[in-house]
Amino acid sequence: MLNNINLLSIAPMMDRTDLHFRNLLRLISKNTLLYTEMINTNAIIHDQNNRFNIESDCKGPIALQIGCSEPNSAAKAAKIFSKSNFQEININCGCPSNKVVNGNFGACLMKEPKKVGDMIEAIKENCDIPVTIKTRIGLDNYDTDQFLEEFISELDNKNIATVIIHARIAILKGLSPHENRTIPPINYERVKFIKKSFNHMKVIVNGGINTLNDAKYFLQDFDGSMIGRAAWDNPWMFSNADNIFFNKSINISRYEIINNYLEYASKYISLGHTQRRLIRPLFNMFYGVQGSKLWKQQLNDIANNKIDISSISDLAYQIEDMIVDAA
Repeated sequence: MLNNINLLSIAPMMDRTDLHFRNLLRLISKNTLLYTEMINTNAIIHDQNNRFNIESDCKGPIALQIGCSEPNSAAKAAKIFSKSNFQEININCGCPSNKVVNGNFGACLMKEPKKVGDMIEAIKENCDIPVTIKTRIGLDNYDTDQFLEEFISELDNKNIATVIIHARIAILKGLSPHENRTIPPINYERVKFIKKSFNHMKVIVNGGINTLNDAKYFLQDFDGSMIGRAAWDNPWMFSNADNIFFNKSINISRYEIINNYLEYASKYISLGHTQRRLIRPLFNMFYGVQGSKLWKQQLNDIANNKIDISSISDLAYQIEDMIVDAA
């Protein structure tokens, strides 16, 4: 189990799992698998802002999630990311947003398994990094075990070894991406059905998993657990991840993590990244504890360039001290 890179992962989330959030999480957990935001293959191919070149600037297990709609783009992008240090290339077959659907990728690809198979082949012909698929249990009126089984069968035929399944259907018309994360009911039984039907594949479950205890519970039935928005809302929960999932004891305080992150941030400020962008991942570092409100107020001042980002070190120390005293 310990050799399973997908044992515990944080889901790819647009406007959340950017480079800076991933680097903060890597300071907190050395072994949790982190995903990029979904990056369109066309953005990789026509990378005018040099964005892709820094996306892999994060240590430890990192996966690149791509949005793609046809094999030619997949092949061209694969030649580029084949030279990166990502440990996994994940094709998004589950995003329900209008922009993604209009681009003919994301969840709508579940209705075109052959196209997905062709994209998998195109990537494998140009890249040696393992390919995985992230998908839903169905979409719109295609809400049956058989539909999902047929889709997974095509992936299996292309020798995909790992699939990540969000245990909700995607409703492409009438629900926003946010509503698609909450309104369609969870159906873990269908994901279990896929695991039993394709027992030789690694099946990672996603959806409705909000704590490390939840994630560990699902390892009874699946090969890994993926946590989504809860990781953004409470990143510090992952301070226990290496111990619980990887038998590796890491003892470090929030204050130390924040100081290490400030060292990292100084590099990117010198490269022109804004304080606002760099402090976003830190907002929920004191989730649920005394001093959280004061912490966020000061971060807002930093975001508005009223004070320098380095000023939060002292505040972090003070809040950490209050937490210890309260304990």
